[in-house]
Amino acid sequence: MKTKLFTIAIIFLILGVLISQLKVIPSFTTIQNVLLVSVFLVALITALLFLFKLWIRKHKEKKTSRTQRVVRTFIMITASPLAWLLAIPGLNEPELVNELSLANQTIYIYHKSCFPPDNACECDYYGSSIYTKNQYLPVMHLVLETDFYVGSVQLNNGELIVKASDSCSKDLGKTKKTNL
Repeated sequence: MKTKLFTIAIIFLILGVLISQLKVIPSFTTIQNVLLVSVFLVALITALLFLFKLWIRKHKEKKTSRTQRVVRTFIMITASPLAWLLAIPGLNEPELVNELSLANQTIYIYHKSCFPPDNACECDYYGSSIYTKNQYLPVMHLVLETDFYVGSVQLNNGELIVKASDSCSKDLGKTKKTNL
């Protein structure tokens, strides 16, 4: 029973990290956050039950040695905070700028800027990320990353063409192309 609780807690921690790494469409971010908190709460409760049974219960069975119990406890104590750190999103999340529908495809444009945003065009790294929605799932796939802010998007014969916006004068005229 004790090793089952340990295994279940580790599986839920891994599941939570995997859920947090999915890039979902904007309308599903709340659902993703609720699911993430729920999975981590189940993992926490399972881990606490494991630790409670490991240390409080009289060890009638001598199958596990003290060293094994200490190692499992150490793994549980370090795995939980590590999973939370991997699941916490970055402080400087990209900002959804535009959602387009072109040729039966939903395209999402995100802008990444500096922190703190003094002037968006004067920082070392800024740009846009372009995602498309999966046909069947509420998940997005990265199509293109640019080193400029995207202003216009066109789709010609399966080729995505993006042009720089006029918000940064040093990026005027920049374009990027990729196949969808």
